[in-house]
Amino acid sequence: MKKKKNLLRFILILITVLLPFAFIAGSLAFLPKIYGETFLGELADKYELLNSTNEKKIVIVGGSSVAFGLDSGMIEEATGYKTVNFGLYATLGTKLMLDLSLSNINEGDIIILAPELNEQTLSLYFNASSAWQALEGDFSMLRFVGIDNYPDLAGNLFSYLGKRYEYALEGRTVKQTGVYSRSAFNEYGDIVYPREYNVMTYEYDKSQTITLEPSIFDEEFIEYVNKYIRKVEGRGAEVYFSFCPMNSSAMAKGTTDESIHEFTDYIEDNINCEIISNPRDSIMDKGYFYDTNFHLNDAGVTVHTRYLTNDILRTLGRTDAVTLELPEPPGKKPAETKEPTSDYEEDPFEKYFVFETVDGLLTITGTTDAAAYMTELTIPATYKGQDVLVLGKEGSAVFSKCSLLEYVTVRENLSLIANGAFASCPTLKGIIMDRESEESLEASDEVFSGAPASLKILFLKEEIFDKFSTGYWWAYHSDRMEMKK
Repeated sequence: MKKKKNLLRFILILITVLLPFAFIAGSLAFLPKIYGETFLGELADKYELLNSTNEKKIVIVGGSSVAFGLDSGMIEEATGYKTVNFGLYATLGTKLMLDLSLSNINEGDIIILAPELNEQTLSLYFNASSAWQALEGDFSMLRFVGIDNYPDLAGNLFSYLGKRYEYALEGRTVKQTGVYSRSAFNEYGDIVYPREYNVMTYEYDKSQTITLEPSIFDEEFIEYVNKYIRKVEGRGAEVYFSFCPMNSSAMAKGTTDESIHEFTDYIEDNINCEIISNPRDSIMDKGYFYDTNFHLNDAGVTVHTRYLTNDILRTLGRTDAVTLELPEPPGKKPAETKEPTSDYEEDPFEKYFVFETVDGLLTITGTTDAAAYMTELTIPATYKGQDVLVLGKEGSAVFSKCSLLEYVTVRENLSLIANGAFASCPTLKGIIMDRESEESLEASDEVFSGAPASLKILFLKEEIFDKFSTGYWWAYHSDRMEMKK
């Protein structure tokens, strides 16, 4: 009898221990996948391409500047090497892309490291929430994720599964179209969604200054990269470093030829692989960029790829070269200009705001006395017949005079929200997004600096919620997002 009780106790303990694992495994395997059409959903395709390419290949590893910056077909045709664009999104972290790239690197392969040059991408940063979305397309990728990232993955697992259960009950998936969708990529992993012009509000992102100083490199990241290089070279492959494209208008003040040279020397002294590109070739006219200081438009892709291709050919000891007859920078998309007239319909919300023209764009910089006791405000679409394009400027807390304000509605007209625009307004509860698109509304990671921690981003339509929560500018703030009740 005692033996039976002990056996029963053992079985119950075993069931108790294994049941959660069975539940998790079953959920991952059988719940409908929901992120397949998103930008992050492309990771599975890049991973499949890498692992199905067993000929000698060139693999370019980095973030979204790689995804937005290459014509891999051009590289492949010129070099004779199969080419894999293995860059996706900096929010995943450079480390994850390095780890996954090790899944299929062989003798004779060439690996080019080309991360964006900022503190996040040059660190061991890892975003577990975004990683789950990206790994969903092929969970076998988990085998190559660094074990040091597993605690973060475990901490975000139930949040991720909760979202999949929620969508399964509603019978829907996350829908995404346009440049930030899986359909925007070609068979090489390049983004081929048409990008004719620079679409940034100021033609460069003021919140994303590019600083070429050794301090942007994390020492642990350098150690990790050098360990990665040893692994790759141990397989008979070669590793090189190349500079990502950089918007010349976004370079930090004081950037000179001398400081660039010193920065390049630092990389050469600390990262144990050859630099094959000239950083000056990568500092490009703002007219070649698309929607960030690292993302190229179609003309920019041609310029950057031709330089990189010739760098590769030279490194291979080849004397042939790709023509460097380069397209002119197309610049900013032409806008329909509206001349101020006295014949316009007043926007009913303009009386609550203070307006300035900043760098040629109509900008809201504060509120009037009429807004002081309002609990809800809507950003006006126009002021004296001119489109309102920007909310806030650096250092201005737009709503600091509004002691009772709880909700602000943002409509389709805005193209940029400045850092700190919602600061110093402790009563603010929600930003209501009454929009159809997220791509045309720029906002950095610091847009809610100084705002209440409890502030929510509220949506009126589920499909718009999906676009913002997986979009480039806003995915970082997805923890604040929810449907308006």
